Amino acid sequence: MRVLLPPSEAKAAGGDGPSLRTAGFGTGPLADARAEVARAVTAFCRAEPNAAITALRLPASRAQADLAANTTMLDAPTMPALDRFVGVLYQALAPATLPLAARAAAGHTLFVSTGAFGLLGAAEPVPDHRVAMAAAVPGLGGRSAPTVLAAFWRTRLASALPDLLARTPDDVGEHLVVDLRSSDYATVPSLSGPMRATALPVRSLTEKLVDGHWIRRPLSYQAKQTKGRLTRALLLAEAAGRPVKTIDDVAEAAESAGLVAEPRGTATAPTLDVITRWNPTT
Repeated sequence: MRVLLPPSEAKAAGGDGPSLRTAGFGTGPLADARAEVARAVTAFCRAEPNAAITALRLPASRAQADLAANTTMLDAPTMPALDRFVGVLYQALAPATLPLAARAAAGHTLFVSTGAFGLLGAAEPVPDHRVAMAAAVPGLGGRSAPTVLAAFWRTRLASALPDLLARTPDDVGEHLVVDLRSSDYATVPSLSGPMRATALPVRSLTEKLVDGHWIRRPLSYQAKQTKGRLTRALLLAEAAGRPVKTIDDVAEAAESAGLVAEPRGTATAPTLDVITRWNPTT
């Protein structure tokens, strides 16, 4: 099993790992692209801070703090991606409370889609930063005009994804890919073509009792929370010796976390709805 997660805007500060300038960007297929984006973002934030706030879509309430984080991205301390992201999904996943075996499973199972780094393994070191996939950054590919990061990463990830998700060269395409990415990230890249046969897009919904009827909605906060609960359940299943290989295995893990799982799609293109039921009268 592999699980693709969205990032979170909220991030833990600090870290005790070596900086990217010291440790580099690794030797994987995305190393050069990651370095290019990090250097371009850093240069942009230093040279044109006001333009960077707009182009990187930094919210007014945190613009200066996020700008400072981006400016020092190359020299700031790092921590594992799974600990850096602390938004609603990651609060529900609660990585600090995972059993050791589940945390170890996360290291080779979970991947976070990000605008700054393309795709991060859960254990990969990452500094504090705020760079959305929809952000536009000048200086990429030798171009002075801004490039939207989704376009920059889409082709690079499409070719690199099978190797990135493989633990060894022999298991490329041998695992179920549970896709929990949000809409801004789900097409970077799309799990189409040969990968669709092993991909399971998951839609997270909330069901609320209104006037005696269950109304189903994709509410943002609860949807993120549901994805975090599902991810935790998947890791616990793997750690308990119950490998997640099929849509039925994912559904079983969801139900173990108190969620409702409804398979959709077809045998060759399955999808799964995972629902949190909320009854305000109970």
